[in-house]
This record gives sequence, C-alpha cells and structure tokens, in this order.
Amino acid sequence: MNPEFTERRIAEMVSEVSAYMRQERDMYLRHSDPLATDLKETIRGFFPQELLQRLKAITLEGGTRIPPPPFYLEAKKMSGGRFPDFVHMRSITYIDVIVFHDEIDVRALFHGVVHATQMAVLGFDRYMELYVRAFVKSLSWLAIPLEDQAYRLDARFAETPEQVFSVEDEIKTWDGEGRYS
Repeated sequence: MNPEFTERRIAEMVSEVSAYMRQERDMYLRHSDPLATDLKETIRGFFPQELLQRLKAITLEGGTRIPPPPFYLEAKKMSGGRFPDFVHMRSITYIDVIVFHDEIDVRALFHGVVHATQMAVLGFDRYMELYVRAFVKSLSWLAIPLEDQAYRLDARFAETPEQVFSVEDEIKTWDGEGRYS
C-alpha cells in the first residue's frame, strides 16, 4: 500500500466514494427504467435473472453528461492524471442503475452489468473497499482488478457473444483465488 495513505485516510476515501455511489444511484433511480426486454435477452444467459430484473437504466439526452464526482480532482492528482473523466465514459454503474451517455451500447451495458454483478456477489461495502484500496495501491484506475475483470469479460462477450458463460461464477472464482486484493 502506498505509504502516504494511512488506514484512516483510506477508510475516509471508501466512505466518500460509497456515499457518492449511493447518492447518485438514488438520484438517477427516479428517472430510470427497467432494462428493455431486447437488451435483457441479449445478455440473459451471462447474468443472474433476478439481477437483470432489478437493474434500471437511463440514457442522458441533449448532451447532458455525468458531472465529475466530488473526489475527481484528488483522484486525478493522485494518479498523475490517469483517472477517467466521467464526461467521456460511455456509462457508469451506480449499484443497480446504469447511466449511459448518448445511447445504450450492448458492450457498455455488458460492462456495467458486470460491475452490478460484482457489487451483488461481493456486497456493496466490500466492493467499495476493494475498489478504493486497489486504486490507492496502484494509483491507476485500469489496474484495479474489478475494472480489469469487467474489461476482460466485456471483451470476451464482444468477441464471441454466442458462447455463454456465467459472470457470477467468474466473480466467485476471482474472489476465491484472491485476485481482487
């Protein structure tokens, strides 16, 4: 772990990011809709059915973008500028609400649902702890194992969408192997 971060500071960061995620989820939930049937059908075999039934989505319109989170400047500085700018991302997953910029792209949807599944399987609090600790350790957003897994799985899906695999099982395997730490 990076020595400049005390356990107390890491706990504060986890708390800040968790509060942000919950707040954004609650705000977007009011304006979101269940996943469209055709989208659910496209990814149905990869994810738990109860999660797909619970997920909501919203597409921002008219050039509206998700604003940077309150911790953005600090994270960007910590990472030497390698923290993503939310306005350029295709989507963001807030627990069980996926917010899309412009349109719902199936690969971005798959990536977002991987994150929703990670949160469901690992538990929200543990997911946040793992995410923030991995960022603090590497100071790179792309080096976070939860992100690495989501990118690997969405690439696997995009390459061969007809070869169904269980994202939930993949998460449990990585967790059992200690790959998130």
